[in-house]
Amino acid sequence: MRPLNLLNYPSLDRQRRAFHRWWSGLVGLLLGGALAWAWQQWLVLETARLQQVQSHLEEAWARRTQRDQEAGRHQTQMRWQAEQAGHLQQIVAHQKAWMALHKALQQEAETQDLRLVRLQAEAGSLELHGAMARFDAMDDARQGLSDQLAQVFALTSMAVGASDEVNFVWQATWPAAQGGLWTSPVRPRTAKP
Repeated sequence: MRPLNLLNYPSLDRQRRAFHRWWSGLVGLLLGGALAWAWQQWLVLETARLQQVQSHLEEAWARRTQRDQEAGRHQTQMRWQAEQAGHLQQIVAHQKAWMALHKALQQEAETQDLRLVRLQAEAGSLELHGAMARFDAMDDARQGLSDQLAQVFALTSMAVGASDEVNFVWQATWPAAQGGLWTSPVRPRTAKP
């Protein structure tokens, strides 16, 4: 128990108030410093956490950008391959059409004594210049060629040569020149008596 001081001296009272101010100021200073230090430590930790989150986000963004670039390259490559496949299909269709024409001409040459003088294909049309020994076989050969290739070969000119050979020009549309293909298979023909 504190002794009871009945006398209150003004200097003693001043000393107590000064001591109290000094002590409360020191406590406030220490408490403020502790709070400032704690706040700074929290900011350091929060900054480190945010930098880590930012680093993860940047890595994710870089991965996504790389995936998008790879997808774009893959899509470009697939488009290029599709275009190449389309070109190859057109080449194959054109080659098949030429092979069908060649086979049909060979067959007609063997069965009808057809001699091909010139073959010209351009701008979607085909022009055959040929000669035959017999006039009556010319129409059969033209019809046989038309049937085999599912094309209508029309007679555009005809002349009799010096050796009684019939010279002719047949024309037909040429779908292979435009990327098309004759769909009708080549049918074998037998020689006419």
